[in-house]
Amino acid sequence: MMHISNLPLELAIGIGLILALLAWNALREKADRAAMLDSSKPDARLQLYNSTIATLWLLAMACTALWVTSGLTLAELGLRAGQGWRSLLSWSIVGLAACYMMASLLQVRFSRKARVQLREQLGQSGDFGLIHPETAREQDRFFLLAITAGITEEILFRGFLIGALALAFPLWLAAVIAAGLFVLGHAYQGLRGMLNTVPITIGLTLIFLVGDSLWPVIVLHILADVAAGVLFRVSDQYAEADAAAA
Repeated sequence: MMHISNLPLELAIGIGLILALLAWNALREKADRAAMLDSSKPDARLQLYNSTIATLWLLAMACTALWVTSGLTLAELGLRAGQGWRSLLSWSIVGLAACYMMASLLQVRFSRKARVQLREQLGQSGDFGLIHPETAREQDRFFLLAITAGITEEILFRGFLIGALALAFPLWLAAVIAAGLFVLGHAYQGLRGMLNTVPITIGLTLIFLVGDSLWPVIVLHILADVAAGVLFRVSDQYAEADAAAA
């Protein structure tokens, strides 16, 4: 049963801000794509990284402030240590995922075949390939973006959205809505990129609900995005050597 009246005004404003961000991203998508394809704008990708970092931090801080102003605590937002077997399970999943990512990184580092397959996947990923860093400055800024996204997106889409929507909807429906909006927030990656985001989104959402804490999903999200950046860097470093060995 829906109880929209249970939703404090501050949280409704926060939800509105998140929806406004998604709308803004959709509106600027074509302009960003055109800029990154324009050789006369070499800093377009770097500017996109910078604006995204600033926007995410501002929105996360605003929604956190609105959460606290509504009378709720940071612990209720999910910024708390989990307890018992649920916490142990969530951190165990994070550990297993970290091991898998490390194995993938080592495979790409030492296997030309793996690097070639990675480049083929990037080439088939449509718009996602446009945001992959190419210069050293872009790679460094991408890592900052990865850390930013891991912290702020989990606060916004797992902590704030699920917590706020759960005051008006059943928890499962709140989680589904938040997950759907998170996937839509990756529309800049194109349809294929959005579809690739679905299993990751489901996994992060389940880990958050099981562990009852944002910390495991924040760590996992950061690790996943940083690992992607390292894969980009390794692939680029060996591009010429791999081409010569073909």
